[in-house]
Amino acid sequence: MLISDIAARLAAGTLAARDHVEACLAAIDSEDGARAFITVNDDAARAEADHIDSLRKAGATLPPFAGVTLSVKDLFDIAGEVTRAGSRVLDDAAPAGRDAIVVARLRSAGFIIIGRTNMTEFAYSGLGMNPHYGNPRSPYGRDEGEGRIAGGSSSGSAVSIADDMAAATIGTDTGGSTRVPAALCGIVGMKPTARRMPSAGVYPLSVSFDAAGPMAASAGCCAVLDDLMTGGDGRAETGFPLAGLRFALPRGYLFDDLDPQIASAFDAAIDRLSAAGARITDISLDVLEELRPANRPGSIVSAEAHEIHREMMATRRDRYDPYVAARLAAGGDILAVDFIAMMREREATSAAVQAVTRPFDALLLPTSPTIPMPIAGLQGIETLMKASARALRNTALSNYLDRPTISLPCHAPGEPPAGLSVMGSRGHDRRLLAIAAGIEDVARGPR
Repeated sequence: MLISDIAARLAAGTLAARDHVEACLAAIDSEDGARAFITVNDDAARAEADHIDSLRKAGATLPPFAGVTLSVKDLFDIAGEVTRAGSRVLDDAAPAGRDAIVVARLRSAGFIIIGRTNMTEFAYSGLGMNPHYGNPRSPYGRDEGEGRIAGGSSSGSAVSIADDMAAATIGTDTGGSTRVPAALCGIVGMKPTARRMPSAGVYPLSVSFDAAGPMAASAGCCAVLDDLMTGGDGRAETGFPLAGLRFALPRGYLFDDLDPQIASAFDAAIDRLSAAGARITDISLDVLEELRPANRPGSIVSAEAHEIHREMMATRRDRYDPYVAARLAAGGDILAVDFIAMMREREATSAAVQAVTRPFDALLLPTSPTIPMPIAGLQGIETLMKASARALRNTALSNYLDRPTISLPCHAPGEPPAGLSVMGSRGHDRRLLAIAAGIEDVARGPR
C-alpha cells in the first residue's frame, strides 16, 4: 500500500477510512498479526475512521493524510498508553502523558494509529525475536517449521507493512533496526541523520546513535513520513535522473561472507543500475578495514545502554529476556577514559571516510549479509549474539558514521528477500531520498 495512493483515494471519496481500517484489522487478525502487534486499537481506530468519514462527507477540510493507517513501534510514547519497549520490565510504568513528538506530528497529519508493534526487547538485537510477545516472522519461509526471523529490532513494524496491516509505520535505528527488518521482509526502511529526528518520547537505547525512522512500501512513502516526522507537511522528493549518478562500492569486509542469494541479488541490482547509466566505482575504505567498528563488544552503544538500564537491571533482571540482559550487562566494564576515546575515534573515522567518499553521490552495499534465518536454529545466548552481529554487520556502519541510509528491496520475485543500502552524507537526508526515488524501480528489477 502506497501512502499517497491511499490518501488520494480517501480524499476523492473512492475509499472510506472505515473500509481501509477494516482491511488492515482483517490482516492483523491472523497468527502473524498476533506476532507482529503487542496491542491493537480496534475500537479506537474504527471510531476515528468513522469520524473522519463523517467529516469528509460534510465537506470539512481535513489534514492531508486523514484516515491513513499507521502502526507504531512499542518504543514510542502514545498518550494514555504504557510504553513497554517490548519488555515486561515496564508493565507497571505510568501511561505516557503525551505523544512522542514524531507520533504527535503524524497524528496531526491525520494518520490513524492502529496499534503498537512487537520488537526486540529494548531494541537490543538485530533478530527481532521476543520471548514475551512472540517472534514476528518474515513473509519468506513461513511454511518452514517455526518460520524465519523478520529482523530487528523493528520486526513487528516491518511485518505490518509487508502484510498490509498498516499503510505506514515508524521504527527506530541504533545499529540497523529499521533497515535489517526492511531487508528481511522485502520493504523499504530508512535511518536518518540522528540529530534530524526529535527523540522526546522515544525510549532510548543509545543516545549517541538512536534515530527514529520511517518504514513503508516505497522510498516515496518514506520521504513523506520523514518530512512529517521532522516537522514538514508530508512532501515527497522528485527522483534524480539515474544516468550519471556516481556510486561507490566500499569493497572489503562489508562484502565478505554474503549468503549466496544476497550476493546474487545485489550483483544483479548493480548490473541493472550500471546498464541504466549509473557510474559505479569500487573503492577501499582502509580506515574501516582496520577498525571494523560495527558490533564491537566494548562500544559506545553498549556503554550507553548499560547506563540506561543499570538500576532496573539491579532490581529486575529476572524480568528481562536473558539474551538482552547479557548484552546490557556487558557494557558495565567500559571505563570513562575509553568511552571518551571511542567518541573521538568515531568523529575522526567519520571525517576520514567523508574525505574519501566526497566525490560520490552515495555508497551502495548489501543491507545485511544474510537472508532471514530460521527461528528454530536460534537458541542460546552465544548463538543469538553471533546471529545478531551477523545481521547487523553492514547496517551498524551507518550509525557509527551517522550517515543517512535507506534500504531498498533488490531481490527477484519468489527469491529470498535482499536489501540494497544507499548511504548518503551526514545531514543530506532529503538528497538521499531523491536519489532513492530515482533508482528504486531499477534496483527492484522486474516485478
